[in-house]
Amino acid sequence: MKRISIFIAFVLLGIFILVNGCTKKFDALNVNPNAATVVPATNVLGGGIIAVANTQFGERLGIYYAGTYAGQIGAGDYEYRVDINNSMWEGMYIAMTKLVDAARVADKENNKNIYAAALTLKAYAAHKTSDMWGKIPYTEAFQLKDKGTLYPKYDDEPVVYAAILAELKTAADIFKTGTGTIGVGDFLFKGDVSKWRKFCNSVRLRVAIRMSSVDPATATSVISEILGDPASYPVMTANTDNAYLLYPGVTPFTELWFNRVGFTSGTYSAGYRMNDVLISTLKSNSDPRLPVYALPNTWGVYRGYIYGPTQYSDTINNSNNLSGIGTRFANNPAGFSPFMNCAEVSFIKAEAYSRNLVAGDAQAAYTNGITLSLTENGIAAPAIATYLAQPEVSWNGGTTTNLQKIYLQKWISLFKQSVEAWSEARRTDIPLMTNITSISGYSLRHNRPPFRMAYADEEKSLNTNFPVNVVETDIFWGTQMWWDKRTNVH
Repeated sequence: MKRISIFIAFVLLGIFILVNGCTKKFDALNVNPNAATVVPATNVLGGGIIAVANTQFGERLGIYYAGTYAGQIGAGDYEYRVDINNSMWEGMYIAMTKLVDAARVADKENNKNIYAAALTLKAYAAHKTSDMWGKIPYTEAFQLKDKGTLYPKYDDEPVVYAAILAELKTAADIFKTGTGTIGVGDFLFKGDVSKWRKFCNSVRLRVAIRMSSVDPATATSVISEILGDPASYPVMTANTDNAYLLYPGVTPFTELWFNRVGFTSGTYSAGYRMNDVLISTLKSNSDPRLPVYALPNTWGVYRGYIYGPTQYSDTINNSNNLSGIGTRFANNPAGFSPFMNCAEVSFIKAEAYSRNLVAGDAQAAYTNGITLSLTENGIAAPAIATYLAQPEVSWNGGTTTNLQKIYLQKWISLFKQSVEAWSEARRTDIPLMTNITSISGYSLRHNRPPFRMAYADEEKSLNTNFPVNVVETDIFWGTQMWWDKRTNVH
C-alpha cells in the first residue's frame, strides 16, 4: 500500500509539473479570477526531493563521476564533457530553488513542519554542492525575485558552512514544536516529522565532522549540542530512520541506477563495473557485504576495475573479468536513493569520541556502525560476529589504528552515496588511492583522484562575480576543498 501511495503522489507531482510547464500566455487565458489556484507547499517540497535525487544519485554524478572518484565504481576514465558538467551544477541549483520555493509557500500556509523540512533539504543540497565545487553562490543566491540579484556573489566555504549550520539549527528548533502535516509530497519519510527531526540533526553532525579539522571549535560546539541533548536534538539510530527515497518501481517511476544498469534478461551488459579499490577492501577482510555490493564476474569470482597507466591494455579489465554492481543497488526498479543512513551517524560518533572532540564510547559506536550497515545489507548475526573478529576490523586489532578503521568502515557503508564517499576519501585519504586513470596525459600527472568538480562553463562566462582565485588545474584538480588538509597530494 505504501508504494501505491507513493506512485499516486508521483503521478500528482507529474501533473503538477506538466501544468506548471505551460506558457504564460496559456496561463493568462485560463485563469479564473474567482478561483485562483495555489500550488500546495507539499507538492513543491516533493519536487525538491526528486530534483535533489535526480542529480545526486543519477547516472552521471552518482555512478560515473563521483562513484569513480570515490573508488567504488569503475567507469574507465575521468571524462570531461561541458554539457554534463553544466547540467550537474544546474541540477543542484534547480533543486535548491525548488526547496526555497517550498519554504516560501509553507510560510504562507503557516506550515512550520514543511518549512523546516524544506530548509533541512536545502541545507543538505548546499552542503553537497559546496563539497563538490568549493566556493559557491549561497548567501545572495535565490534572491532574483525578492531583491533582483542576477549575479550572486560567491561565498567562501567557511561562510557557506556557517549558513548551512544556521539553517539546520533553525530547522531543528522549529521541528521541536512545529505544526502542520507534511503531506503527500514527503517521499522520504511519508509525513513522519520525528524522522525529519532525526535527519536534520544527523546532517548537522555530518557537516560538523567534515569541518572538524579546520574549525574544531565550531564543530565541537555543534556535536556537543546534539549528542549532549538527544531529547531536543534526536539523531538517526536505527535503519528504520534511514533517509531513503523509495521508488514505486512502475515506469516511469523506477530507481535511477536501475534505469541505466538494471537488467531482466539475466545478462549484465552495462558499461559500469565495480572498482578494484572497493572490491579489494571487501575481499581483504572477508566482508560479507561483497556479494551484496557486487555481482560475480563471468568466471564466478569478484574482481574490480584497476586504474593506472595500463588500464586499457590490462586484460584483467576485460568485461568478462569484472564484477557488476550488486542487485540490491542497481537491479531493482523499486530500489532506493540513499540520502543518509544511520550507520554513518554511528561512525561520526565514533570519530568524535576517538578524537576526543566530545566524550563517549568510541568502540561501541564503531561496532554499532558496522552492525547497522551489515544488518541493512541482509547479513545475519553470526556472520556479523565473525566479521567483527577480523584482525583489521576488530577494535585495537591488526596493524591499522582505530581511527583508520572508523574511516574505512564509514567509507564502505557509504556505497551508493557516491558524493559523500568521495568527500570522505578526500578528507581522510582512506582508502589510499594512488592509481589514476590514463585517459590522457593530464590525469597521469596526479597522485590522487580528482579534488573537485569543474565549475560550469556558463557560470564562468556569465556570472560577473565568479571567483578568480580558485585554481582549476587539469580540470578536476587545483584548489583543494577547505576541509581537505592532505599534504603531498596533487
